[in-house]
Amino acid sequence: MKKKNPGLWKIVLGGSGGQGIITLGRILAYVGLSKRLNVSFLPAYGAEMRGGYVYNMLSFSTGQLVSPVISQADFGIFMNENSLQMLKQYLKNGAWCLWNSSLIKPGRETRNNDIGIPATEVAEKIGNIKIANMVMLGGLLRILEKYGFPAREKDIACGVKETIKEQKNVSLNMLAVSEGKRLVDEVLRNG
Repeated sequence: MKKKNPGLWKIVLGGSGGQGIITLGRILAYVGLSKRLNVSFLPAYGAEMRGGYVYNMLSFSTGQLVSPVISQADFGIFMNENSLQMLKQYLKNGAWCLWNSSLIKPGRETRNNDIGIPATEVAEKIGNIKIANMVMLGGLLRILEKYGFPAREKDIACGVKETIKEQKNVSLNMLAVSEGKRLVDEVLRNG
Protein backbone atom coordinates (compact mmCIF):
# COMPACT_ATOMS: atom_id res chain seq x y z
CA MET A 1 0.00 0.00 0.00
CA LYS A 2 1.53 3.29 -1.07
CA LYS A 3 0.33 6.19 0.98
CA LYS A 4 -0.58 9.40 -0.85
CA ASN A 5 0.04 11.43 2.29
CA PRO A 6 2.97 9.97 4.24
CA GLY A 7 2.20 12.17 7.27
CA LEU A 8 -1.32 10.78 7.73
CA TRP A 9 -2.31 7.49 9.39
CA LYS A 10 -5.97 6.43 9.77
CA ILE A 11 -6.81 3.48 12.00
CA VAL A 12 -10.02 1.68 12.94
CA LEU A 13 -10.07 -0.64 15.98
CA GLY A 14 -12.99 -2.96 16.72
CA GLY A 15 -14.09 -5.57 19.22
CA SER A 16 -16.51 -6.26 22.06
CA GLY A 17 -16.77 -4.53 25.39
CA GLY A 18 -14.16 -5.91 27.76
CA GLN A 19 -11.56 -6.61 25.05
CA GLY A 20 -9.60 -3.41 25.73
CA ILE A 21 -10.41 -1.54 22.52
CA ILE A 22 -10.91 1.82 24.26
CA THR A 23 -7.69 1.31 26.25
CA LEU A 24 -5.84 0.47 23.04
CA GLY A 25 -7.16 3.63 21.40
CA ARG A 26 -6.21 5.78 24.39
CA ILE A 27 -2.66 4.42 24.39
CA LEU A 28 -2.28 5.15 20.67
CA ALA A 29 -3.76 8.65 21.09
CA TYR A 30 -1.36 9.40 23.94
CA VAL A 31 1.58 8.18 21.86
CA GLY A 32 0.54 10.37 18.93
CA LEU A 33 0.27 13.43 21.16
CA SER A 34 3.65 12.69 22.75
CA LYS A 35 5.18 12.62 19.24
CA ARG A 36 3.60 16.03 18.54
CA LEU A 37 1.18 14.72 15.94
CA ASN A 38 -2.31 16.06 15.49
CA VAL A 39 -4.61 13.34 16.85
CA SER A 40 -8.28 12.57 16.48
CA PHE A 41 -9.71 9.85 18.72
CA LEU A 42 -13.35 8.87 18.28
CA PRO A 43 -14.48 5.97 20.53
CA ALA A 44 -17.94 4.42 20.16
CA TYR A 45 -19.61 1.68 22.15
CA GLY A 46 -23.02 0.15 22.73
CA ALA A 47 -25.00 0.94 25.84
CA GLU A 48 -24.49 -2.59 27.15
CA MET A 49 -20.67 -2.08 27.23
CA ARG A 50 -19.22 -5.46 28.32
CA GLY A 51 -20.00 -7.82 25.46
CA GLY A 52 -21.49 -5.11 23.24
CA TYR A 53 -19.78 -3.57 20.24
CA VAL A 54 -16.87 -1.20 20.72
CA TYR A 55 -14.80 0.61 18.13
CA ASN A 56 -12.42 3.54 17.78
CA MET A 57 -11.46 5.68 14.86
CA LEU A 58 -8.04 7.28 15.20
CA SER A 59 -6.32 9.70 12.86
CA PHE A 60 -2.76 10.94 13.23
CA SER A 61 -1.28 13.63 11.07
CA THR A 62 1.69 15.93 10.74
CA GLY A 63 -0.80 18.41 9.20
CA GLN A 64 -4.37 19.40 9.93
CA LEU A 65 -7.13 16.91 10.65
CA VAL A 66 -10.56 17.89 9.39
CA SER A 67 -12.88 15.26 10.86
CA PRO A 68 -12.72 12.50 13.49
CA VAL A 69 -14.84 10.24 11.26
CA ILE A 70 -12.91 7.88 8.98
CA SER A 71 -14.37 6.39 5.84
CA GLN A 72 -11.12 5.03 4.35
CA ALA A 73 -8.78 3.67 7.03
CA ASP A 74 -5.20 2.59 6.24
CA PHE A 75 -5.03 0.11 9.14
CA GLY A 76 -7.53 -1.98 11.08
CA ILE A 77 -7.46 -4.20 14.16
CA PHE A 78 -10.37 -6.54 14.76
CA MET A 79 -10.66 -8.58 17.94
CA ASN A 80 -13.71 -10.69 16.98
CA GLU A 81 -15.83 -11.74 14.00
CA ASN A 82 -18.65 -9.26 14.66
CA SER A 83 -16.32 -6.27 14.70
CA LEU A 84 -14.62 -7.45 11.50
CA GLN A 85 -17.95 -7.84 9.70
CA MET A 86 -19.26 -4.51 10.99
CA LEU A 87 -16.15 -2.40 10.38
CA LYS A 88 -14.26 -3.86 7.40
CA GLN A 89 -16.22 -1.46 5.19
CA TYR A 90 -14.11 1.35 6.66
CA LEU A 91 -10.86 -0.10 5.27
CA LYS A 92 -9.62 1.24 1.97
CA ASN A 93 -8.41 -1.14 -0.72
CA GLY A 94 -4.91 -2.28 0.19
CA ALA A 95 -5.32 -1.40 3.88
CA TRP A 96 -3.60 -3.53 6.52
CA CYS A 97 -6.05 -5.70 8.43
CA LEU A 98 -4.86 -7.38 11.63
CA TRP A 99 -7.38 -9.84 13.08
CA ASN A 100 -7.42 -11.96 16.19
CA SER A 101 -7.15 -15.47 14.73
CA SER A 102 -7.97 -16.93 18.16
CA LEU A 103 -11.55 -15.71 17.75
CA ILE A 104 -11.88 -15.16 13.99
CA LYS A 105 -11.57 -18.43 12.17
CA PRO A 106 -9.84 -18.82 8.79
CA GLY A 107 -11.99 -19.44 5.78
CA ARG A 108 -12.95 -15.85 5.25
CA GLU A 109 -11.68 -14.02 2.21
CA THR A 110 -8.19 -12.70 2.91
CA ARG A 111 -6.01 -10.24 1.04
CA ASN A 112 -2.28 -9.61 0.83
CA ASN A 113 -2.27 -7.22 3.77
CA ASP A 114 -4.34 -9.42 6.11
CA ILE A 115 -2.53 -10.89 9.09
CA GLY A 116 -4.13 -13.23 11.59
CA ILE A 117 -2.57 -12.95 15.04
CA PRO A 118 -3.54 -15.52 17.73
CA ALA A 119 -3.76 -12.71 20.28
CA THR A 120 -6.01 -14.42 22.81
CA GLU A 121 -3.86 -17.58 22.83
CA VAL A 122 -0.65 -15.59 23.20
CA ALA A 123 -2.15 -13.52 26.03
CA GLU A 124 -3.19 -16.72 27.84
CA LYS A 125 0.35 -18.11 27.53
CA ILE A 126 1.80 -14.88 28.88
CA GLY A 127 -0.55 -15.15 31.85
CA ASN A 128 -3.49 -12.79 31.35
CA ILE A 129 -6.15 -13.05 28.65
CA LYS A 130 -6.96 -9.35 29.15
CA ILE A 131 -3.75 -8.32 27.34
CA ALA A 132 -4.78 -9.75 23.96
CA ASN A 133 -5.35 -6.15 22.89
CA MET A 134 -1.69 -5.40 23.61
CA VAL A 135 -0.56 -8.33 21.45
CA MET A 136 -2.56 -6.76 18.62
CA LEU A 137 -1.04 -3.35 19.41
CA GLY A 138 2.45 -4.81 18.99
CA GLY A 139 1.49 -6.19 15.58
CA LEU A 140 0.04 -2.84 14.54
CA LEU A 141 3.12 -1.00 15.77
CA ARG A 142 5.34 -3.16 13.53
CA ILE A 143 3.19 -2.31 10.48
CA LEU A 144 2.97 1.40 11.39
CA GLU A 145 6.77 1.57 11.64
CA LYS A 146 6.94 0.47 7.99
CA TYR A 147 4.86 3.52 7.04
CA GLY A 148 6.85 6.15 8.90
CA PHE A 149 4.76 6.39 12.06
CA PRO A 150 7.20 8.07 14.48
CA ALA A 151 6.43 5.91 17.55
CA ARG A 152 8.52 2.98 18.73
CA GLU A 153 8.10 0.42 21.50
CA LYS A 154 9.52 2.80 24.14
CA ASP A 155 6.84 5.34 23.20
CA ILE A 156 4.16 2.67 23.60
CA ALA A 157 5.62 1.89 27.05
CA CYS A 158 5.13 5.55 28.03
CA GLY A 159 1.54 5.41 26.72
CA VAL A 160 0.88 2.23 28.68
CA LYS A 161 2.27 3.80 31.87
CA GLU A 162 0.09 6.86 31.34
CA THR A 163 -3.08 4.90 30.54
CA ILE A 164 -2.92 1.83 32.76
CA LYS A 165 -3.15 2.81 36.39
CA GLU A 166 -1.86 -0.45 37.91
CA GLN A 167 1.85 -0.04 37.29
CA LYS A 168 2.59 -3.68 38.13
CA ASN A 169 0.83 -4.59 34.85
CA VAL A 170 3.02 -2.39 32.65
CA SER A 171 5.77 -4.99 32.13
CA LEU A 172 3.19 -7.69 31.35
CA ASN A 173 1.54 -5.40 28.80
CA MET A 174 4.89 -4.59 27.20
CA LEU A 175 5.73 -8.29 26.96
CA ALA A 176 2.47 -8.70 25.02
CA VAL A 177 3.42 -5.80 22.71
CA SER A 178 6.80 -7.42 22.04
CA GLU A 179 5.12 -10.75 21.24
CA GLY A 180 2.75 -9.07 18.78
CA LYS A 181 5.68 -7.40 17.02
CA ARG A 182 7.53 -10.71 16.86
CA LEU A 183 4.54 -12.52 15.36
CA VAL A 184 4.06 -9.91 12.63
CA ASP A 185 7.81 -9.96 11.93
CA GLU A 186 7.55 -13.72 11.34
CA VAL A 187 4.62 -13.30 8.95
CA LEU A 188 6.37 -10.53 7.01
CA ARG A 189 9.60 -12.56 6.75
CA ASN A 190 7.81 -15.70 5.58
CA GLY A 191 5.15 -13.99 3.47
